[in-house]
Amino acid sequence: MDWTVYWFMLPVCVAIAGVAMFSGISGAAMLIPVFLIGFPLLDVPRLTTVEAIGTSLLLETSGFGTGLYRYFRLRLVDSSTAWRLIALTLPLGMLGALASAQAPVQALRLGYGVAMIGLALLLVREAHPAETESVSSTLRSGVRGRNEFAGAPGCGAAPGAAFGPTIDSTHPPCPVGAARELTAADGTTYVYCAHGLRGQQLISGIGAFFAGLISTGVGEATLPGLVRRSRFPIAVAAATSTVVVAGTVVGAALTHMVQVAAHGGFSAIPWNLIIWAVPGAILGAVLGTGLQGKVSPRVTRWFFSGLFLTIGVTFLLAFTVFKSNFG
Repeated sequence: MDWTVYWFMLPVCVAIAGVAMFSGISGAAMLIPVFLIGFPLLDVPRLTTVEAIGTSLLLETSGFGTGLYRYFRLRLVDSSTAWRLIALTLPLGMLGALASAQAPVQALRLGYGVAMIGLALLLVREAHPAETESVSSTLRSGVRGRNEFAGAPGCGAAPGAAFGPTIDSTHPPCPVGAARELTAADGTTYVYCAHGLRGQQLISGIGAFFAGLISTGVGEATLPGLVRRSRFPIAVAAATSTVVVAGTVVGAALTHMVQVAAHGGFSAIPWNLIIWAVPGAILGAVLGTGLQGKVSPRVTRWFFSGLFLTIGVTFLLAFTVFKSNFG
C-alpha cells in the first residue's frame, strides 16, 4: 500500500471541512465528486462508489467533533429533541448504508447528481430575499431578545420579532409537553414551542436514509424543518441539527466501513487515504469555526447553489455521456 499517493487530500480536506463548518453545508456532498471524478482525472487509485460514500461520511464525522464541542459548550442543543430524532435517523441512516451496497452503482451515481441539483434549487429558495429577511430577523430575536410565551396556551415570540414578546397568530397552540426553555452559556434564554416533531421525525428519517444511501440528506431535511415547521430559534435549531447529523452519520459511516471490510478484509478500507484526510478534516473544521458569522448567509447560499448545480450537472454528464472515462 502506497501511503503517500493521497497526500493531496490533506489540503483538500482542510478546504472542504473549513467551508462546510462555517456554511453549514454537508462536507460529504463536496467529497464525493473528488473521489469519483477527481481521482480518475488525477490518475490515482480509484474508490468504488460505495467506498466513496462510506469514506466521505467517515471524514464528515471526524470534522464534527469541533462543531459538537462548540455547540455543547454554548449550551444551545435541545437534547430531548435531538435524541428523539436520532432514535429514528440513526437506524434509518444505517439502513440506507446497507441499501447502498445492494443498489445498482449507476443508480447511485445518477441519484447523487439529481440530489445535488435538487439541493442547488433548495439553496436558491433559501437565498430569496424574503427568506433571508425572515432568517435574519429570527437570528436577531434569538441573540438579542428574550423569547417569551405571550399567554398560554399559544406560543409567543414570532420569528420576525426583534425585541420582546409578541403574538404569532400563525402559530398553533402549544401542546402539553411541547414547551421548551433553554438558557445558553451567554445568559440568553430561549423559550419556544416544539411543534410538529412527529412530522419532523419522518422528514429527518427520510433524509437520514438518503444520507446513508448517497452521503447527503439528513442535515438538509432537519435544519429547515426545525426553523420553519417547529419554529425553533435558529441558533438552537442549528445546534440541535448538528447533533442529529453527527449521530446519524457516525452510524451510516461505520455501517459502510464494516461492509467494505466484510467483503475485502480490513485492508480493503482505504487507510492510506484516511491518514491524510482525517487530519485535514479536523484542521479545516477548526478553521471553519472561526469563520462563522463573517460571510453573508445569502451570499453563501447563492455560491453553493451554483456549486451544487455544477456538481450535479457534471455528475450526470460524467456517468452518462462520458461514462467510459469514469466508469
